[in-house]
Amino acid sequence: MAKTAKGSGTDNRQKIIDTAIAMIGEKGVDKTSLAQISTASGLSKGTLYYYYASKNDLIFDIADRHIKQISAVLFSMIDDKTPVSWEQLLTAFFETLLDSRDRSRLHLYLVREAIAGNDSLKTRFQTTYTEWFSMVNRAHSRMPGPQTDVSAKSKFFVALVDGFILQVLLDTEKTAVRDIVRLALKVVDACPETDLKF
Repeated sequence: MAKTAKGSGTDNRQKIIDTAIAMIGEKGVDKTSLAQISTASGLSKGTLYYYYASKNDLIFDIADRHIKQISAVLFSMIDDKTPVSWEQLLTAFFETLLDSRDRSRLHLYLVREAIAGNDSLKTRFQTTYTEWFSMVNRAHSRMPGPQTDVSAKSKFFVALVDGFILQVLLDTEKTAVRDIVRLALKVVDACPETDLKF
């Protein structure tokens, strides 16, 4: 990519994305304009429009990067030769999605837009969720213990993460990821030795 006055194309694109994620996390997508992102990133409008002709183009790029970040964590654990436990896999999944309020807000916004009729985003999420289910299924096939209800378990765990994103954003009482994971495993009998007291 060609050099610009403010740095390399890769640097500029990342600066735009980082600024947009922070602003969207603070103000929401509807109240964040490309002009505001341009000003906050220190780049000219022309430079920003060179990379993103519309806010939707920018949102799609952010969505792709967001989804790839989450998927990369799962892929790295599954592709590693070392066996992975449900607890390790779920903890990594939860922590990746819940470690940043900006990322959580963005994830929820993108899901909302997909449900509200943005067919391009809906297709991306359908593909992504299918990949996540498949990754969890593959990881499960390498784990010791019974191979029962694998597909249902993967859908349950992904739904659980989505639900906790809502709780984090609503500032409900905080629960440790470790406790959430252990209870989830107990619920699906994936880890019968778990001994949580109620």
